[in-house]
Amino acid sequence: MDWLSELLHREGFRWKRTRDSVRHKAAPVLQQAARAQLEHLRPCGKPHTPENAT
Repeated sequence: MDWLSELLHREGFRWKRTRDSVRHKAAPVLQQAARAQLEHLRPCGKPHTPENAT
């Protein structure tokens, strides 16, 4: 399979295997309810930021 990748690269193409995802099947209402529940578990009520993420 390396030869195919090399050939495509030489011609200016990029090839990567696709990833499976179920993100498009998620229900936005259920996601929002789950976020609201998890918000109560945050220490000291601090908002989520990359600096205080664990």
